[in-house]
Parts: sequence; C-alpha cells; structure tokens
Amino acid sequence: MRILHYTLGLPPYRSGGLTKYTNDLMKEQSHHGDDVYLLFPGHLKVKNYKIAIKHYKRVNNIKVYELINPLPVPLLKGIQNPKAFMQSTDYRVYIDFLKLNNIEIINLHTLMGLHKEFLIAAKELNIPIVYTTHDYFGLCPKVNFLDSNSHICRERDSNKCANCNLGADSLKKIRILQSKEYRMIKNLGIIDKLKILKSNNSRESTQNNTLSHSTNIQSNKYELLLEYYKEIFSLVDRFIFNSQIAKKIYNEFLGGGIKGDIVSITHKDIKDNRQKRSLLSNRLRLTYLGPDKPYKGYNLLIDSMRRLNELGYTNIILNIYGNTSCKGRIAENVEVYGKYNYGDLEKIFNQTDVLVVPSRWYETFGFITLEAISYGIPVLLTDKVGSKDILKGNLNKGIIIQDNIEELVKTLIKLYEDKTLIEKMNHNILNDEFNMNLSKHYQEINSLYNKILKEKKKC
Repeated sequence: MRILHYTLGLPPYRSGGLTKYTNDLMKEQSHHGDDVYLLFPGHLKVKNYKIAIKHYKRVNNIKVYELINPLPVPLLKGIQNPKAFMQSTDYRVYIDFLKLNNIEIINLHTLMGLHKEFLIAAKELNIPIVYTTHDYFGLCPKVNFLDSNSHICRERDSNKCANCNLGADSLKKIRILQSKEYRMIKNLGIIDKLKILKSNNSRESTQNNTLSHSTNIQSNKYELLLEYYKEIFSLVDRFIFNSQIAKKIYNEFLGGGIKGDIVSITHKDIKDNRQKRSLLSNRLRLTYLGPDKPYKGYNLLIDSMRRLNELGYTNIILNIYGNTSCKGRIAENVEVYGKYNYGDLEKIFNQTDVLVVPSRWYETFGFITLEAISYGIPVLLTDKVGSKDILKGNLNKGIIIQDNIEELVKTLIKLYEDKTLIEKMNHNILNDEFNMNLSKHYQEINSLYNKILKEKKKC
C-alpha cells in the first residue's frame, strides 16, 4: 500500500505525542512492506511565496518530503492573524506530487500548515483522506478549547476566539520557528542557546494588547476561519478518533454524523512491564507526569495536596516530573523533580502507587495512562481524559472522577485508608489481556485503510 502521512515533521525538530505516534506508525508500516511517504510543513521563503514540494531525506525507508511555503504553523500558541491561515494556492503542485508518487491513501494527523487545495487535489484524484484526531486544531485555534480564563468552551464563540488569541505568536516569529536555520539548531540540540525569540516577546505583547480595541472586527475574522476549517473537515472521508471523547467533541462542533472509527493509539516503546506492586503501609505515593499548566490539572492537583495537608494526611505524597518552572519541595507533601526521559519511567513507576492524570481539558488520549498500565500502575484520572477508554472493561484498572478538588481529595483519602483497592486494581491489570503493542495497532489501522479503499472503489 502506498501511504502518505501529513504531520508536523520529524524529531527532534518536532516532539510530543503526535510526532512520536506518527513516527512509530510509519516505521511499523514500512516494516510490514508498505510504501510510506511523509509530507511536513517546511520553511517560509521571504520573497518567493510559491509553494513547492521537495524531497527532504529518506529515514528508515520512509520517503520524507518538505512542503515549501506552507501556511503558518501556530502549534499551541493560537492564531493572531486569521487571514494568513486561509491563503489559497495552486493546487496543481499537490496534484503533481500525488500522481508522481501514485499515492493510494492519505492519513492527515494535523491541518497545521496545510492548504485546503491539498484536499481538493486528493478528491479530484479519488484518493481517500483519513484524519486522525490528535487534538482540536481546526475546531479551536488554540487546540485545547480552553478560553483565556482556562475555562472550557462549551460552544463556538468567535468573540472568545478574538480574546483567547491576543497573545498568539506574530507571523514574524512563526516564520523564524519554521525557518531552516531554526530547524537545524533544534536538530542539533542547542536550541536553549537561541536568544532571538526571547527578544521578540516584549514587542509582541505590546502589539497584542492593541488588538483588544478591535475585538469585533477580529471576531468576524475568526468566524470566517472556523468556517474555513469546517469546509476542510468536510473533505475528509473518514476520521480515526483516538477516544470516545475525541469523537464526541468532533461531532458536536462539526454538526454530528461524521464517519469515523474509535481506535486507541499506542507507540513502539509500550511493552509488557507489568508486575505485582508492593505498597507501603504508612504512605500513599502519587505521581504526576506533565507540565505545570492549568489545563493539565496541575493547579487542581496542587490545591488538592494542600487540602490533604490541612486535613492531616501528610503521608499522602506527590512526586512531580515534567516541564515545570521550579524544582524541589513546594509543599510538605509535594516534591518537583523537573524533566524526565522515557528511560526514567521504570524507576519512577517503581516509586509509584497511583498515577494521577487530573486534566481539565478534553484530552483526546494521553499516552501516560497507557504507559502506567504497561507497568502495572493503577491510574486515577478525570473524565476529561480520552485514555480513560483503556480503563474500561470487565476488570477495573483505575478510577475515573470529575475534575474538582472535593472529589479528588475524597478519592485519595479513600485509597490511602483502604489500600486493598489499589492492590485489586494492580491485580486486574496483571490479569487482563495485554493488547497495547504497536504491531496490533498496525493491524487495526491497516484493516481500516483497506476498508476505506474498498468503499472508495465502490463509489
């Protein structure tokens, strides 16, 4: 099968769950004999704005191509200038690329940087388009449906979009982040030495503040932007939702009835590391793996730990790993260790009784839940986390709660006072079928591809 993936790029220039998943899936597909192509949004030229697609390199038998002069890639920062993200282009470049490589199926993993004309070209050539829902870009300019007050948006509101995106990166900064020079520095691992972006921050914040005086004008632009992405989504033949939550949100904001299948995702490093866990009689050891961001539930978790401390439950302790603004002990029962690598997980989980995933946004999946289960660690997560799907079934492997302090504190006290609950969940994890490996996931995706190709041929 000749498969084209469109994603943000390769590591280390691009990182995160989306990049890891697509990279591992492409390698697995290539390993099984598929002809795999990758197209990613590349640099933006200063003078020549014509798009082009150029061969970039070959990695693990994957043919990698760079899209020159794509649309801007905002990542998680939002969109300051909606018009720049709706520019049209010559679709014949896409037609020629798809025909030259005889692409049979396209799997989009993001819309960032991609022109609508790409999908129009695929439609003209009768190539099926699959979209995997890693986040909510296209439905929400800032990806996560959290407004400027960190509250979840319950409905489409372009006025909110105008306010939420006031602090988005300027096009000048995005151009730097998409430049060949920045990519090279990032790939060399010396990005921390790059000071040019920091010098832009103060100037941009001043510019952003002036936007608040023209919110109504901006609101209309965001309404057009949201409609533009809705049109793009209408060109997708089938969605791969990586959770029930992702399916629910996409249906709500695209009007419902969209074709799609729910498939939990994984990556190549998920192995069966499950083992029986020994619990300390006098302590409950919690672990949080993630950034110190409100949308990830960091503040909710810290406030809950303070409440436990006030109630005298000082033996419920929390260890934090991830991108944080500080390290060390931030409370009597909370220790922050900073960044961690995947290779550190075994050591971290050996000192963990329960993993806590307190997200407050509608997280499409969340690999960390999968990783904890693979080590036999029960998970306590909110009902906003898509990976709660893997806790469901005949065997209880974790606890799902609402995202508020009262319920989190109550649940942690219950686990501390009755550790047999944790032992039972660990027992259930050990006795459940382990079907999280990448090889099985490949088979699911391959089966979906074949199903879609058959349906397309019938049309």
